[in-house]
Amino acid sequence: MYEFLASVRGDVPIFFAPEIDYWVVTRRADIEKIMPDADRFSAELATQPVFPWPDSVGRYLEGRNFSNEAVQVACDPPRHTRIKKSAAQFLNIRQFMSYEDAIRDLVRGYIERMRGQEEIDLVEALTYELPAQVVFLLLGVTDFDPKKIKAWGDLRLHMIWGDPNEHDLDTAARDLADFWDYTVDLVEARKVSPQDDYPSKLLALRDGDDAVLTENEIKSLIFGLLIAGHETTTNAAGNLLLELLRRPNQWQAIVDDPSRAKNAVEEGLRYVTSVVAWRRQTKEPVTVSGIDLPKGAKVLLSLASANRDPAKFDEPEMFDIRRKNAQEHMAFGRGLHHCAGAPLARLELRIILEELTTAFPEMALVDDQSINFTRTLSFRGPNQILVRPCG
Repeated sequence: MYEFLASVRGDVPIFFAPEIDYWVVTRRADIEKIMPDADRFSAELATQPVFPWPDSVGRYLEGRNFSNEAVQVACDPPRHTRIKKSAAQFLNIRQFMSYEDAIRDLVRGYIERMRGQEEIDLVEALTYELPAQVVFLLLGVTDFDPKKIKAWGDLRLHMIWGDPNEHDLDTAARDLADFWDYTVDLVEARKVSPQDDYPSKLLALRDGDDAVLTENEIKSLIFGLLIAGHETTTNAAGNLLLELLRRPNQWQAIVDDPSRAKNAVEEGLRYVTSVVAWRRQTKEPVTVSGIDLPKGAKVLLSLASANRDPAKFDEPEMFDIRRKNAQEHMAFGRGLHHCAGAPLARLELRIILEELTTAFPEMALVDDQSINFTRTLSFRGPNQILVRPCG
């Protein structure tokens, strides 16, 4: 993917991909203009399936009372502004930092289970489950299997951003409805017994007023967090650890100086972002890099390409944890749809890196392993990383 993007970005800033019916934008300068431009580009298709579902899936979900709405990343102002105002009362850096000790304890717990093993899969042992456990902290959930949430999240990712066959879609639709039922039950429980958590905060802000938030919008926000709050961080952690372990000298640099972990996280987000592309649709005829697009054109913004654009980054194909402007990546988007969970993702990734390099300073990749990545249009991360914890 990265080799292809590098080969076309200079001469082909935008091209049409008939397989998916999208115009693909590759240059950072264009993407920086499009992402925050809510007047000319709509975000409403951001979470619609890339390949439309058969009618049977829609009928089944309707029969199961699946009423999830497009909120946050997939809606436009003024609705987006109203919803984000409430969500930001809880999803903010001060709230996230209050979880630092709890997150560090979670990471250390996973690390303790790794000790004494000659070979482990870092994804299975740590990065797959941990971000879901962090989401549980935000939701006040203590009694649910993180693997179940992860399985539900994986299914929804492939339903929307992948190309599943009809049998897989039918199976995924049943699990998606179960996922929604769980979300509804969680919100209903917080109406009866409020806690110090995200759904309770949203319900308190609503205070019975649909003009602030509707109950279904609250359920949809929680449903979205149960997906976006962990899938992207799982992939980001796997991507970062893989690139560091491929370069033992950079892993060692963090072992020698843990303060380097913070910038290493930023370079990981730049070099191997977990969200490689995002989507928009034109609201009116527009011109992008000399190409005229009609109203209703679907646009795929290649964040992976923007993050390696030589117009912004010197030697962009080099992974360097000392890069001075690494934090200028676009891994979390830009403008009004900038990811609300960015500070939490950064916190999780930094803690993972600090704790792993401290516990296993000699960790090394198992030789000659094949790395397979998530197969979706927008999300990318390794499915397995085999390591020897003690080198």
